Amino acid sequence: MAEKFDIIQKVLLGDTSEASLYRTSQILRTQGINPKVTVEFISREEGVFCGIGEVSQLLSRNLPEAFRDDVWALNDGDIFKKNEVLLRISSTYAIISQFITAINGFIAASSGWATASKECVDASEGIPIVNFGASQVHPNAVGAMDYSSIQGGAKGCSSLIGGTLADLTPVGSMDESLVLLSGDVVEAADSLVTNLDPELPKVVSIGIIGDETEEAKKIVENFPSIRGLKIETPHERGGANGLIIKEVRERLDQLGFSNTQLSISGDLDPKSISQIVEIEKEWQSDISKIMTPESEDNQVSSNLNRRIVQVIGIERYIASHKPINVASHIKTIDGNPVAKRGQIPGLTPTSRLSKVIIE
Repeated sequence: MAEKFDIIQKVLLGDTSEASLYRTSQILRTQGINPKVTVEFISREEGVFCGIGEVSQLLSRNLPEAFRDDVWALNDGDIFKKNEVLLRISSTYAIISQFITAINGFIAASSGWATASKECVDASEGIPIVNFGASQVHPNAVGAMDYSSIQGGAKGCSSLIGGTLADLTPVGSMDESLVLLSGDVVEAADSLVTNLDPELPKVVSIGIIGDETEEAKKIVENFPSIRGLKIETPHERGGANGLIIKEVRERLDQLGFSNTQLSISGDLDPKSISQIVEIEKEWQSDISKIMTPESEDNQVSSNLNRRIVQVIGIERYIASHKPINVASHIKTIDGNPVAKRGQIPGLTPTSRLSKVIIE
């Protein structure tokens, strides 16, 4: 893990530290003061923890061997409560002070992305969530953002670097530009089927330049073995929603293509995901009342246990989620309990932290 994350040199050198910490360290150095301190990073809200990989990589470059047994943290993906200790580090003040800002930022940002991912996962009630937010953050943060979304429960991510960090094949068969450049969705699909790596699933985007149901019909009739269709109704046309999914799904079923998978992506959030799930429940209720050919009884249709959509892609909600409110506090100085006003001096009681291996 030592070199898993691409942390820029300025961070490794401590140049992203807040000036107040740097100046305090310089003052203490001039006075010959450098005590051993224990710093706790504590959440001010609940969420999903992430970021320890980058923290451990930063510490592997800067923390002396003598202090490497004094780093304890939650594991990526752990759910934490408000006022819970997320990370605890003991070191001399001169060493740790220059990296407190970066460490706090790693945890706050990554946990924010992981928390947003879990919110979408919870709302989807089992429909896999995929993160398509790479274009919505600074490129230096794309890998960490995608990795964090996986720790929050997303089943996939779209960036190459995110796939590498999460040890997953990045998702996405074709960009909307292929349809625009081809001028026709069938020609774009033919290019995809003919030229894409045969080991990758073939998923054709529809709704970009034509009606979703009409394009879906054209694709399955021309490419009956296609893996799936991705509904990408433009934002300017209202974006993909549950009603469009329902219509496309039912029309495909009527054509005999019930095995063709559907996915959607767009500016979706937990609320709009919940709306899709509610439409799915109505759809399942309706089809459960349909008489099956095999029986005169009112049996449950074989479609009832099939999801109305197989994947939901999130373009912005995860990537643009606010960081978790995390604060760092010195809790011991040379073994003596300390705290600022409003806090209890000494280490915060917790049994959830695990020892972090610093390579």
